[in-house]
This record gives sequence, structure tokens and C-alpha cells, in this order.
Amino acid sequence: MAQRTLPVRDDRWQPTDRIYEGLIARAVDHSEDYEARDGTAEMMAGAFLLAVLFIIVMKGADSVAVALAVTGLFGGLGFLYMVNAARPAKGDRSQTLSELGGPGLLPAGYLVHPKAWSAGLSDHVGAVPESQLLAAAELCNIFPGTVDDLLRFVGNVAIHVPAGRNTSAEDVRRRARELVRVGKPIVVDYAKSAPKLPSPPPEGKKSK
Repeated sequence: MAQRTLPVRDDRWQPTDRIYEGLIARAVDHSEDYEARDGTAEMMAGAFLLAVLFIIVMKGADSVAVALAVTGLFGGLGFLYMVNAARPAKGDRSQTLSELGGPGLLPAGYLVHPKAWSAGLSDHVGAVPESQLLAAAELCNIFPGTVDDLLRFVGNVAIHVPAGRNTSAEDVRRRARELVRVGKPIVVDYAKSAPKLPSPPPEGKKSK
């Protein structure tokens, strides 16, 4: 499925939360570090083990040729293994934010956050119709729930709003505005009594 484009609000608003910013940045950095591994440390350790093996075989068989053949065989097998294991073929971005419960459990405002978007949120919303995604982006700053809660809410609103035609980009934007017009009063009313989302635990501490 093609990667979606980050929705940009009309007012360019983006969430700013120091704790979430730090947790998302750390998760992305760890993912990038994992993908960047080149296997150098593994190869150095393997070379040391082969040198030890060469000495042991040479003393046991009393033959340099036999020692070279044995270490060459194990060295070739070890090299093939490290090439396959040292670097992942492709990072699984859907798991980048697993420590936070996944991208769908981020506060709704993070639907328009670039770092969260590149950490797997773009794939997470891959099946959401464009008009609903644009409408969700316009409601995300006032919605008192998670990204998934917001998308479900907009999807339910869309069921009751006639779709009309969606043959052009302007048609999509027009439908998004209609979804916002219908959905915003409901969100504003609900937000007055809705409980706040729990804050993530400080770095280094785990929630009970």
C-alpha cells in the first residue's frame, strides 16, 4: 500500500508535548539505529573466533592445510549468516511506536505530527478515505481521544453525510469540509465532559 501524505491543517497547527516528543523521537532513533547496523562488530568477533579455531585445528591435526580448510569452511558459513542477520532487509515502521501502544493510540493531535507520521502513522491510516483523513486533521486539535478514536468518529459521521461525487480533488476537500461542519459541534459538546487522555510515564519509568 502506498505511503500517505501528511495532512496539513489550514492553520498549520501541530501538537507540542515534551514527553510525547521525547518518546517518539527516541523510538524513531532506535529504529533508525537498528536499520543502520552494518555488521562490523559481528565480523570482528567472527574473525577472532576463526583465528582461535585455526590455532586449535592446526595443533590437533598438525597440518596448516587442514587448519586453513576447516577455518575457511566455517568462515564462509559464518559470513553468509552475518550478511543475512546483521542488517534487516527493511525496517518495520509499524512497530516503531509499539512502546506507546502503536500509532493509533497516540493522542488525536498527533495525526498531523511529522515525526509520528514517519514513524508508522502514514501506513496506519493507509485505508482511510482522503476526505475523512482531511476532516480528521481539522478536528484533531479539539478531539479528546486517540488517533483511532478520531478516525472512527469521522467514519461514523461520514456514514450519515451523503457522499455526492468524488471525482476531483476539490470534491474531496468539499466533502471534508462538510464532515467537519457536521462533526465539530458534536466534538465540542463531547469535549466538555470527556476525561483527558492519561499522560505517558516519564522516560525511564513504566506504567503499572
